[in-house]
Amino acid sequence: MKDIHALDAQGFILGVYNYCDRRCERCRFVRQCRVGIVDVDDIGEAEDAIGSGKVEDMKDRLRKLMNVPPKPSDDDADEDEGDDEDDTDEEEGFSFDFDPNDMEPDPDYEKEQAEIGRKTKAHPLTNLGMTHTTMVSEWIDPREAELKASGVSLYRTDELGFAGARTPESLVLSEALDEILWFKYMLHIKCQRAVSGKIEDPDWLADMGIGPIQSDWNGTAKLAIEIVRRCQQAWTTVAELLPEAADDTVPIQELLRRIGEELKKEFPDTERFVRAGWDAPRQPEWEAE
Repeated sequence: MKDIHALDAQGFILGVYNYCDRRCERCRFVRQCRVGIVDVDDIGEAEDAIGSGKVEDMKDRLRKLMNVPPKPSDDDADEDEGDDEDDTDEEEGFSFDFDPNDMEPDPDYEKEQAEIGRKTKAHPLTNLGMTHTTMVSEWIDPREAELKASGVSLYRTDELGFAGARTPESLVLSEALDEILWFKYMLHIKCQRAVSGKIEDPDWLADMGIGPIQSDWNGTAKLAIEIVRRCQQAWTTVAELLPEAADDTVPIQELLRRIGEELKKEFPDTERFVRAGWDAPRQPEWEAE
């Protein structure tokens, strides 16, 4: 029986990054994650290193992420120039380069995707997620200057701008608001992805004799429920430390409660989904049989 949590030959947990909060700097699996290890290794590198945003650097980043050997340099190419066993793919008209623009459009596929998009956009979870993003902005934006003046940081990058001692309350409040802002967009994105996935192919594993419990949309919904829980905790902290603004947090808490209920209603089997690494030592039901 395959262990979903086992390390592969390179020491990575397969797919551990699929259903996480992407806070790599805090993650206990960062060295067992192909995404996380690239992110943390990029910290402190020169501006022209991997992650600078250039197209060439992004290609290098993807090769590093997927454990693909780097392309030979021009010097290496010059050394091999005289070899008899040179590649003749280009001379024969064959290329490994893939250009999606060369693909013929499929009207049926495009129509299907448009319908999936329409249904996803109209789904209550999509709209609730968008409302959450808006309400967080409407609460924080008018208070940003006042919060910063009192020693509260809204983003990690703000930490370096504070001089002198800060109160324990301001540090705890900073952590809570950082959590809220981190999930400001992510909650909507995850809700939309879960809904879209279920609409697109709810029985995608049926042909393999596997139920939908381990589907991507079920795992994404499980992460969305976790995000709701953490946001609720963060807003409770904000209300306790800012009693004068506590009443203004009530609508957001109510919205989060509704999102959580809607997620559990739409995806009732999320607790049975097993995330690689995160939900050890449990095994997926279709793996454990």
